[in-house]
Amino acid sequence: MIKQLRSWWKDTEIPNLIGRKKVDFSIFRDGTHIPVEFHPDFLEANQGEQPNLGEGIKVKLIYDDRNYEATLFKIDQVSASREALQLRYNGNQTLKDLLIETFKHSYSYIMQERTNQLADDAKKPQVVVPEDQAEYIDFFATGVPFEYRLDFITFKSKPNVWWVNQGTTIQAEKEEGILWAPLLNTQGRKLYHWETMKEVKQGDIILHYSNKAIRYVSQVTDAAVQAPKPGSMANTNWQEEGRLVRTEYVELSPPIALQQFNQQIMQLNLTQGPLHSGGGVNQGYLFRFSRQGLQVLQSLTAELNWPDFTILDQDEATSNMESSHEVIPMLPPSDSTIPTILHQIQSHIRRQGFFFPEHLIENFYLSLKAKPFVILAGISGTGKTRLVKLFADALGATRDNGQFTLIPVRPDWSDPADLLGYKDLSGRFQPGPITKVFVEARKPENQYKPYFICLDEMNLARVEHYFSDLLSVLETQEWREGRITTQDLIAPTLLDTLEDQVEYGRLGIPENVFLIGTVNMDETTHPFSKKVLDRASTLEFNYINLQQYPGDLGEQVEASEGADAAELNHLFLRSDYLQLVDAYDTNKELVVRTTERLVKINALLEDIHAHVGFRVRDAICFYMIYNDRYKLMSEEEAFDWQLLQKILPRIQGSHSSVRRVLLNLIKGAIGSGAGVTVNIDDLMEDATPLYMRWAAGQTPPTAKHPQSARKLAFMLRRLEEDGFTSFWLS
Repeated sequence: MIKQLRSWWKDTEIPNLIGRKKVDFSIFRDGTHIPVEFHPDFLEANQGEQPNLGEGIKVKLIYDDRNYEATLFKIDQVSASREALQLRYNGNQTLKDLLIETFKHSYSYIMQERTNQLADDAKKPQVVVPEDQAEYIDFFATGVPFEYRLDFITFKSKPNVWWVNQGTTIQAEKEEGILWAPLLNTQGRKLYHWETMKEVKQGDIILHYSNKAIRYVSQVTDAAVQAPKPGSMANTNWQEEGRLVRTEYVELSPPIALQQFNQQIMQLNLTQGPLHSGGGVNQGYLFRFSRQGLQVLQSLTAELNWPDFTILDQDEATSNMESSHEVIPMLPPSDSTIPTILHQIQSHIRRQGFFFPEHLIENFYLSLKAKPFVILAGISGTGKTRLVKLFADALGATRDNGQFTLIPVRPDWSDPADLLGYKDLSGRFQPGPITKVFVEARKPENQYKPYFICLDEMNLARVEHYFSDLLSVLETQEWREGRITTQDLIAPTLLDTLEDQVEYGRLGIPENVFLIGTVNMDETTHPFSKKVLDRASTLEFNYINLQQYPGDLGEQVEASEGADAAELNHLFLRSDYLQLVDAYDTNKELVVRTTERLVKINALLEDIHAHVGFRVRDAICFYMIYNDRYKLMSEEEAFDWQLLQKILPRIQGSHSSVRRVLLNLIKGAIGSGAGVTVNIDDLMEDATPLYMRWAAGQTPPTAKHPQSARKLAFMLRRLEEDGFTSFWLS
């Protein structure tokens, strides 16, 4: 089992290993902070002994049969409301000299980067040694408390892999066999992605990116030297002095499009790499890549004839250093395999004797991918809860293995403690049902497994009351070290004991947990506020064909080829985008088209105060982007589902302005190709001729957005006959 937190790592299969620490600046200065997740490992190595709060215990560090003295301190980390362990040796110059000499590659890299930062006025983040150059210290238990044996893993030089962004200059640079970047920008400042030029050495490999694809790969023949701007770049506004690298270009045919590999490369969490958290390309010139990243590219492009100098398999196999510490990243399935996987899921569901309408599984998947909170609404007995269970089961998440949890909502739930938990009279924290799932899902051995939580009949109580903390924390999602994290759910004031702090401290919503609520709308339930609707996609189950029999489905349930869906990791469902900027670079045209549609719809909704904000816009754009990437539905079909799920649930009322909005929306949903004329002024008094086209026994017109048109017709009918309408009336 692998455990990895920030700069610490552990493989429980390695005997007596307490943990592996990546070498950083603190190692050379005064020691290291030990993450709370590794406290139990040190506690075990010390045979249950630990320092008292505010005190330290002398520690013996053993390396190469020599002993070095350090101190293990326990301090009160007030800012994080918890206790912390620190291993300090700031007074032991002999040990520090040993570490500087042993890890001279990391020391040289860190000190050079710190010098570069001091030359720049801007505040810079802590220097991080790139993963493909990293060095490590292993701490082993010796059987004696507070005595640890050390093992050092040092860097062995290999060709580095780089990524260069080239625009209009790529052909000129290719013809000359060069890379060139200025020393300073027009304000006289150094830029990181130009400074990397001086690190390039002979034999390094460079990937050349231009116009949304990697088009060339090259091998460096001469390391960087200072040189004036080449004549081929005379028309640029760069300064005259720069650095020049000579390299031999080899064309890749066909070029490797960004969308073929960006999601897989993102998972490698490359330090100072070319891709930002949304999978787009960072602005700049020369970025760090990695040997592992190159191998991922090669595995995704088996049809390419890669030049011999890029083939690293044999080289990597003989490298004990890398194989001993590198954690193989979990990768999401490629975009082209998603339709096959969804077909497998549909087949699994049908084999259990259940059938759902066309594109419902695709819609459910895209909704979860866009946001890990989905509401299934409709009349009782239509299979809402069953859909969640069967979908989870197809992905290997069952009640037996703890990856599927059904939580029946009680009518008396009134605050978040009913779900999250509370502190009892003895001072111990008693976890709620959802907290228990979160704790299990965040364990290192489970972090790549998908977990599904089904809140059954979630509106029996007021969702805004008992679910408010989860809704708020869900909006704090951010990228951190290649993973999606949130703010903490459990207040530190509820965690008095060390055991509770270890178990429940720093507990957010894990990125591998997906929340689905089922709702019925009747006299026993509560309506949803816009706060809830903004944060969820609402899938409706109101249109049922009872004449579907299990025996009629046999010809449709053949097994699909490809990988077993039950073996997929959580990245199949995890969002790739959190903010629109994450997706904009590579999907600009689709984002603009979708936003223009929403602007027109918002102009109508403003009259009834039902217009949407950026949160809804982003969620709809993400849904449309995923659909376009996976080629699941046409753009109009996908937008139809989003209109139905994200816009129409906001509409309710009895005023004539609501009628006008509904008529304008159904006019757009029908479109111009259905042969139906929607004269809004004529229909303001009586819309019967329009909505009756969707009445039982009638053949509805062929609408541009048929799902939305049918729902809008129903809402118009309710307004006409009852004097009030709402998406939620059934």
